[in-house]
Amino acid sequence: MNPPPLPPGEPVAVARRMNDFPGRLSPMLVKELRQGMRTNLFSVAFILLQALMVLSLLAGLADPGSWAASGFFWFFVVVILLVIQPLRGINALSSEYLLNTMDLIQLTKLDAWRITFGKWTALNAQTLLFVTGVLPYLVMRYFLGNVNFVIDLAGLFFLTLGSALASSITIGFSAFRQFLLRGILVIVFGIGFVILYAALQAVIFRPGIGSANFPTLGLATVALIYGCFFFLSFGASRIAPPSENHSTRKRLVALILTFLSLSFLWFGIDEAVLAVVSLILGFACIDALTEPLPVYAKVLEPFRKNSLTRLASLVLTPGWLGGLGFFFLCFCIAAALARFAFGPIFGRLAWDTPVIFVTGMVSVANLILFPLIFIHLFFPKHASGSFTFGIYIFIQACLLLLTIMTGALASALSRYDELIYCLVPIPSVLLVALENGGSGSEAKLIYLAAALLSFLLGFAMPMLRQRNAIADYLRHLKEL
Repeated sequence: MNPPPLPPGEPVAVARRMNDFPGRLSPMLVKELRQGMRTNLFSVAFILLQALMVLSLLAGLADPGSWAASGFFWFFVVVILLVIQPLRGINALSSEYLLNTMDLIQLTKLDAWRITFGKWTALNAQTLLFVTGVLPYLVMRYFLGNVNFVIDLAGLFFLTLGSALASSITIGFSAFRQFLLRGILVIVFGIGFVILYAALQAVIFRPGIGSANFPTLGLATVALIYGCFFFLSFGASRIAPPSENHSTRKRLVALILTFLSLSFLWFGIDEAVLAVVSLILGFACIDALTEPLPVYAKVLEPFRKNSLTRLASLVLTPGWLGGLGFFFLCFCIAAALARFAFGPIFGRLAWDTPVIFVTGMVSVANLILFPLIFIHLFFPKHASGSFTFGIYIFIQACLLLLTIMTGALASALSRYDELIYCLVPIPSVLLVALENGGSGSEAKLIYLAAALLSFLLGFAMPMLRQRNAIADYLRHLKEL
């Protein structure tokens, strides 16, 4: 039986609705754009921003060049771009689980990366609409006088990049189904993000932008791009099925951008390069050490092709076992850079003797590695699960609190500071000891022994406590 014919105008209307977005766009991007731009929050925020921009222009007319008027203008731009828009992504991935739609999405051709990237792209497309709405007022502020248009334009550009980074943080952490965990992680990383943004503004934008600032701006752009990639990949790997491998790409990108950042040493910004390289390698290692071991041999198949891929499997295979190899590689790279590329910086830290240098470098590495001892010792069942990262952050918070208490006690009892530091030989306390105490040679040797012992335990404890999981992992690797 044939269906009844459609009205004459209906096929045209249907075709027009089907072609409102190009077919080359990601289905997830189209879905999120349609839903996001229909929300009341987007509409109210956009209209409110336009009204506030008009008020800021009126304030600028009343007092041209006033810092108060300029602060009024930028305050609402910052709130929209760095607070309201990123917070809209805090339930981006977890909502799919709550609505029981994640399994349906994964049955399509969309992998975890395209799902996460599509949600992030849709959110930033809406952010670009806000930025476009601000641009006319930026030009009008320039014609009012006493405003540096280049600095304002550069500031808006980095605010847009900062909004992209903040959105990637909230979307990446939205992979966790526990709202409390998502909230805590977003608050912690949000505080760090605000500190970095304030430092960037104080160093670059407040003195004014000149040719001397271009290398620092380029390095900051590299760091922001890696931050977006890292947090999106973090979320994608947490929602991906076990048959997908996101780890190899994450680690290779971290190494590539590390060496790209090192090229900025040519411009004499050693301290900025050291900070960016430390962040890239640190985040990559933390992610690698908290990944679950793969349970399917298909993920390991590319590493059995030849001897070169077998060698690469030591550092690039998914899971915390390959993460240990990747961590050791990053430690060797960091030690070589600290010795040869950043020698003057560490010389100012009084790390001039071999004992102090080795103790300091191993303690810095142990800042990342040390929580694994507690995870695999007290939480072996969660060592290869999706909650491992949450436990890792909780342990780091406890260690930070213990370090603050130990430092305060050592300052109050300065006569016994070396004894106090030796009684609490965790990595962060040892770093405090290198700066504030331990001038005696015996104390230095104790710090060195404690640092080396923690380093060895960080490798040995996971392998001893997870012997069965490692045996299954090696069996999958050999059966290919």
